[in-house]
Amino acid sequence: MQRMTILAAFAAVCLALLSEIATAGPAQDRLEKLRVEADERSAANDVAKGEIEMIEYRRTLMGRPGLILYVVFFNDVGQPVDYFVTAGKCTSSTKRLTKSWRFKQGQVGVNDKGEARYGDFVLPRPDLDGVHGSSDHYIFCRTVDGKYKQWSGKYYASDAPIEITIKPLAVEFKKDGTNGIQKQH
Repeated sequence: MQRMTILAAFAAVCLALLSEIATAGPAQDRLEKLRVEADERSAANDVAKGEIEMIEYRRTLMGRPGLILYVVFFNDVGQPVDYFVTAGKCTSSTKRLTKSWRFKQGQVGVNDKGEARYGDFVLPRPDLDGVHGSSDHYIFCRTVDGKYKQWSGKYYASDAPIEITIKPLAVEFKKDGTNGIQKQH
């Protein structure tokens, strides 16, 4: 009798497990459904797609042939100092076309005791224009009439014209070396 009870209990457990498996559906379908739900939740909270689209838009815009930008330079209190139109994009002093360092193996000189220095070293490399080191951050642009503009302050740039209601505080240097500072009226 005890043996029959154990067999009956075992059979009941087996039937319960089989019915659970049969009603649950194939495991792959369940996993696929869970994956789709997770993707939907992730997409609802994902800002990376928007970031990527904006970076692609900027890259396309800035690489457009004949690009012109409307640029305003501001002083420390927000007064417009200069307003001009560029031929192409402005760039910053921190942009480099080549690496700012070079790798050197072996002897690279002597130390203060006159002993040779051996090893692997990362050394500064001159930029394309031959300059070593760094400088203050600034942007530089070429205007549509071929002038070079450089600025280390705040600025605003747009591919659409900018309406300025205050006349910029422009400084013009005359050929005789004097300046013609404009005064606000």
